[in-house]
Amino acid sequence: MKTTKLKSNLKQTAVSLFRKSLHLKKYIAWRDRPYAAAAILLGFLNHFLYQLSGGAPFAALFCPVNESVWEHLKLIFFPILFVSIAEYLRYRPEAVRFFYYRFLAALCAMAATLTLFYTYTGITGKNFLLMDILIFLASILFGFYMDAYFYKKSLRKTTQATTFSLWITVSLFYFVFTCFPPDIPLFFSMP
Repeated sequence: MKTTKLKSNLKQTAVSLFRKSLHLKKYIAWRDRPYAAAAILLGFLNHFLYQLSGGAPFAALFCPVNESVWEHLKLIFFPILFVSIAEYLRYRPEAVRFFYYRFLAALCAMAATLTLFYTYTGITGKNFLLMDILIFLASILFGFYMDAYFYKKSLRKTTQATTFSLWITVSLFYFVFTCFPPDIPLFFSMP
C-alpha cells in the first residue's frame, strides 16, 4: 500500500515537473520572438546607419564601416546586445544567467554567419546579396534558438564579472579592430 502511494506521488511529481518544463520552454520561445524580430530589424538599420550619420565616429563603433565580414558581424552582435538589454529591463530575469546565455547565443549566431558565408563563397567563388541577407536572418534566428536551448539545458553557472567581461571584451575588439583592422582576409572589404 505504501509503495503504491509513493509511486503515485512520484508519478504526479514527475508529470508536474514535465508540464512546468514545457511551459518554461514555451515561455522562452514565445517571449524571444519579438526580440529576435527586433534584432533583425536593428541589424538591417545598423547596416546603413554609418552612411546616414555622415561617417560619425561614434556610429563607426557599432555599425559596419566597410564591406568586410568582420564589420558585418556587428549586424549580429550589437543588435543582440541591445535587444537583450531591452528584454532584461522588461522581464528582469536572473541577470548573470540571462546575459551569459545570450552572449553564447550571439557567438553561435556569428559562428553560423562565418560558417555559412565562407562555405557558400568557397563553393561558388563569389558572394550574392540575397544569400548574404538569408544568412543574416538564419543566423539571428539560430542565435535565439540557441538561447532557448541553453536555458533548457541550464549550462554551468558563471559569475557576474565573467559574464559582463565577455560582452565588454568582444565590444572592445570591435571598437579596436574597426580603427586598426589586422591585415587578414576577415577584415578585407568584399568587392
